[in-house]
Amino acid sequence: MTTGLKHDDQAGVSTALSEQAHWQRHNDHRYRAPVDLARSPLQVNRVLIVGSCFAGALNHFCERVFPGAACDHLPYNFVGELPAAPPHPIGEYAFQLVVLPLRSVMPEAMFFNLRHDDLAGFERVLAESELRLMHMLNGSTGYGVAHGLPTLIANFMLPQQNSMGRLLAQNDARNPVWFVGRLNAVIAERAATQANTYVMDLDGIAASIGRRHIQDDIIAMNSHNVFISDWDFPHDQNRLHPPASIMQMHAIKTDEFIMAVWSEAAAMLRTIRQQDGVKLVIIDLDDTLWRGVIAEEGVGNPALIEGWPLGVIEALSMLKRRGILLAIVSRNDEATIRRLWPEVIGDRLPLEEFAAIQINWQPKPTNVAAVLQACNLLARSAVFIDDNPVERAAVQAAHPDIRLLGQDLYYLRRILLWAPELQVAAITEEAGRRTAMIQAQGKREAARALMPREEFLEGLGVVMTRLRITSTDHPRFSRAFELLNKSNQFNTTGQRWSPESMHGFLAGGGRIEAFEVADHFTQYGLVGLALIEGAAIVQYVMSCRVLGLEVEACAMALLAAELVAQYGAARGVMVATEANILCRTLYEKAGFVAMDCHWLAREGMLRPAPAHIRLG
Repeated sequence: MTTGLKHDDQAGVSTALSEQAHWQRHNDHRYRAPVDLARSPLQVNRVLIVGSCFAGALNHFCERVFPGAACDHLPYNFVGELPAAPPHPIGEYAFQLVVLPLRSVMPEAMFFNLRHDDLAGFERVLAESELRLMHMLNGSTGYGVAHGLPTLIANFMLPQQNSMGRLLAQNDARNPVWFVGRLNAVIAERAATQANTYVMDLDGIAASIGRRHIQDDIIAMNSHNVFISDWDFPHDQNRLHPPASIMQMHAIKTDEFIMAVWSEAAAMLRTIRQQDGVKLVIIDLDDTLWRGVIAEEGVGNPALIEGWPLGVIEALSMLKRRGILLAIVSRNDEATIRRLWPEVIGDRLPLEEFAAIQINWQPKPTNVAAVLQACNLLARSAVFIDDNPVERAAVQAAHPDIRLLGQDLYYLRRILLWAPELQVAAITEEAGRRTAMIQAQGKREAARALMPREEFLEGLGVVMTRLRITSTDHPRFSRAFELLNKSNQFNTTGQRWSPESMHGFLAGGGRIEAFEVADHFTQYGLVGLALIEGAAIVQYVMSCRVLGLEVEACAMALLAAELVAQYGAARGVMVATEANILCRTLYEKAGFVAMDCHWLAREGMLRPAPAHIRLG
């Protein structure tokens, strides 16, 4: 069968369809959760919804975002206790979504007899509502507390206006908008203090789509707080003038709202799991970080960074605070760029904020390779941004796993800030120092070249401090969990852990032995950890930033010696992956011998810890 199209016509149609799909995914329910950086499907078998009838209505579209997933709803409409167990074994659930009814937290009867001048009365019922909400949160999040199940708590949609009037005070409990905002603050405070618990911003989703298309407070009381429907339409058809359905009178976007809720949940789960996580953003300069070619055009253009460029600059600054590394790859004269940078960018984003800089006339694939090497990262952990499609294609050809942006600069800021692959579940202490650590590593490598290795190591003053983590409440658990799920090259099994599986591992007697490292150049922070279960080292993970310091040898010598002393033998697990070639000899170098599917060490077999590392 022929289509009647010439080759060029077919290519044009294909390009048009591609552009249409590109536009579509940025303007539908995925608007708040860009999918441009996703590389692998999200595996979800079952979801648990806890909450009101409104919450139960969300489950209809769950499978559209999580193909093949089942959804269970447990009604929870007032202060109470959940069943001892959910409908299916807890291990089958990827997460639970808690959506509480505002009507139970602030019932309408609380307000009907209050006078406007009774501010104390409104403050009193606010305190009562906050107490009700805290009790409902205690009951509804029980599975998360008991089993480490990731828990997303939906906040409440704010009323669209102050019901008392737009000219009256906005900042006290008489304003329902302010009142509900205070309740949302209680939810946020609860999520911040409970492990593996996060706020699902239902209010933000409604605002992004447009409250007028979602919320029922144009016809129902403020505390009803659900999306618009015409369930009661049949009851009003015997009137003298039967009304039209509300669904006909307004542009209702309930379906888009529900899909957006599940897209937000998917984005949150990707970040929690660090699935397809990005560690490095590499950016071009001319016509990408600013408009034009400043080496030729100068800095006189008043629109040089106004608008989208300034938005991108701010986004990069935000990424660095999250612990994402920044790098520059640009065809330019480095001296010229360094001279003009203070005038163009200045303190908004100093050059010192970039972990690696390659500004020269070399091919960009070559420079990208140099940046990846300097940052000890694989291409699959990086994003390359360039306005030139030819340059993007060249980099992609040389580094197939790298992700590309720059096709549409108006989408760039939103992707950088909102894509789940560039977000983190917690900002760790190490995140703020990550760029400085990469830069210090460069200085360390330069110093290494000037003297024999043994002398160099002896003079580094390496100090290793050991931490034992036995629960998710440990203050350093967040960083340990981040390292465990982000490391690829020095990871003895490549296993990724979900919060609930880690909760089960620790609750079952497993433990994390973690190591913080420092030397004369920098504080590296928590950069190594071993998962211990009985006599087995089931997984060892280390940041490549300390590769070459023999930190792993010291850790193995300490841990294996203790396990041999306690159990008579130590066992190490090694599973080869595409990326972990760097750690394949870990156990062999420590004195273990290969035994079937694992490595074994007994008394007298282990090698001593390196002498140049001091224990803190």
